[in-house]
Amino acid sequence: MTAVVTLLPPEGGRSLTTEEVVEKLNKNHVVFGIDENKIQEILTHERYYQKHIVATGAAPIQGTDGKINYLFNVNAKIKPEVLEDGKVDFKELNLIQNVKKGDVVAERIMHTEGTDGMTVIGRPLKAKSGKPINFKKGKNVVESSDGLQLIADEDGQVKVIEDKVSVLQVFEVNGNVDNATGNISFNGRVVVKGNVATGFKIECDGDIEVLGVVEGATLIAEGNIILHKGIQGNHSGKLISKQDIVARYMENCYAKAAGNILADAVMHCNLESKNKITVSGKRGLIVGGVVRANSEIAAKYIGSTMATSTKIEVGIDPELKERYDQLKGEMELLYKNKENVMKAVELLTKMSKMGPLPPDKEQILTKSISTNAYLEEKIEKINDELVNIKYILQTLSGGKINVSATVYPGVKLFIGNSMYFVRDQIQCSTFIRENGEIRIAPYMG
Repeated sequence: MTAVVTLLPPEGGRSLTTEEVVEKLNKNHVVFGIDENKIQEILTHERYYQKHIVATGAAPIQGTDGKINYLFNVNAKIKPEVLEDGKVDFKELNLIQNVKKGDVVAERIMHTEGTDGMTVIGRPLKAKSGKPINFKKGKNVVESSDGLQLIADEDGQVKVIEDKVSVLQVFEVNGNVDNATGNISFNGRVVVKGNVATGFKIECDGDIEVLGVVEGATLIAEGNIILHKGIQGNHSGKLISKQDIVARYMENCYAKAAGNILADAVMHCNLESKNKITVSGKRGLIVGGVVRANSEIAAKYIGSTMATSTKIEVGIDPELKERYDQLKGEMELLYKNKENVMKAVELLTKMSKMGPLPPDKEQILTKSISTNAYLEEKIEKINDELVNIKYILQTLSGGKINVSATVYPGVKLFIGNSMYFVRDQIQCSTFIRENGEIRIAPYMG
């Protein structure tokens, strides 16, 4: 990318001119980026016997990739405000980003082609063009005529879902979800200003927000589930979210979140989170049931003075554990069926040794032998999957359990495949796994 010369003093003759130096460079194929001012300066100051850069090539300027600028917070997180008295304000979540029809929600910055460069001998250096980018359009958005803006085509909640920008419309229930409304299935956000009665179901593509109480109902959301009061599930309530679940209290229910679960009190529930479960606020209590999270479970109190059986599990993929338990149940059933089939095979085989079997009995024997082979194949397949899942579960060791106040006797703590049974009250501690065992450490919350 450079050309270097060394000039020698004249021997009895005149000094070289700038033009002669340039001509000499050209004869040596240097034709681009020659700095004639630099050459003139070298000659004027008679800087002989030194190497001087007198020509420099031009580096190519690479093109820039196109990009999308979102005009809203793509990574909005649920963060309830903690008041001075320790209560958690589940009303002020600042999560929903509403837009009006015609609002610009994203802008496209075009890619550039780049500028080619050149070596000092005149050889072109090709610049790399930037990668173009297009809008990924979801529901209720349109491109501007020049293709540089993405515009809301309806009023609603703007959100990125599976990398696509969508404007989700809102369905509001001004009262309760009960016989007057029936079940609700909606392709946007659902806001219920009353309660959700036992036996009813809400399913939607956006968030579900309930200002009243959820009873033994089922709520399934592609977005967040936000309960301003809570859920009294009566052992039949279900909350299933592809993002976060937030509730003031959770009682006798099942809840599963692909993101986090946040609550003020959890009583006799089965909770599963792919990330973190935080039970904070004035009560901050987990008592009874099974609470399971991938990375962390945090609470003020776990268990009770009544030694209520409570299981806390971290460092375990809830879906993997659920699959493991499901396969164990299937295996148990298969073995039971195989046992019954083999009894029939053994009985009919014994009868066949005493004389020819009637056609119907012969048919049953043939079918039973075939069924037994199928069951053996199925058992082997499920056993292979169980062995694989068990290995994965045994190698999981991450995660921690944070307790800012007290863990009571009767609580079982699991981290990975290690278990710690609490026999005495333990105050303000963090439980971690080291060398295959659960260790009690100073509180790290």
